[in-house]
Amino acid sequence: MRKHVFSSPAARETLEAIFHPLIRQEVERQIGAETSAPYTILVVPLLFETQRFRALIQRSIVVDCSEEQQITRVMTRSSLSRTEVIDVMSTQLSRENRLNLADDIICNNGTLEQLEDQVEQLHQRLLLLANSVQ
Repeated sequence: MRKHVFSSPAARETLEAIFHPLIRQEVERQIGAETSAPYTILVVPLLFETQRFRALIQRSIVVDCSEEQQITRVMTRSSLSRTEVIDVMSTQLSRENRLNLADDIICNNGTLEQLEDQVEQLHQRLLLLANSVQ
């Protein structure tokens, strides 16, 4: 299925037309739920490639790593070949464009401790932003 969808733009558009409205509906339901949280994070892997979720967000965070690390991680996670991963990546926005569109960037090239430090720093910044809006 993955191979078919990523090799055929029409098939990908059909699949997205079926699933994206359902996903957005569920996201809106969850966002609308009562919460005392100071902010909400939506995980949208293709946020910049689609327009469906942009109206729901105020800031964007990109978790970034080198393209080589991305390829290696996807190969490991999804049991895909290097060529398959590169083919999928070629259908997505470039890393450079994604980074240019981000409000905040977390660099995931280092250790888990470095990643945790960046997440904590961003959390503190988001808390300040959330408090300034209230």
